[in-house]
Amino acid sequence: MEQQQNWSTELYKGLEIHVATLKKSGDGSDHPWDYTIRICEPGVDATAESDLLTAAGDDGDYATAEEAFAAGFKKGYALVDSLKK
Repeated sequence: MEQQQNWSTELYKGLEIHVATLKKSGDGSDHPWDYTIRICEPGVDATAESDLLTAAGDDGDYATAEEAFAAGFKKGYALVDSLKK
């Protein structure tokens, strides 16, 4: 069953960073959270095919959704910085 994603959005350097946290199903670890990121032009739906960049989490696992959101936005800022060089 596919999880419903709730996106949080921040505007950074003229682009929107969308981050959604994902709870890993069946993961018995103490850190069951990860994230996904979409970078879009302002006003574009985060679920649209027209995003500029999509990235799945990282090698880290996070204990809470809040930690995963923070890590996702940190990575999103770095991705926008690399696009805006």
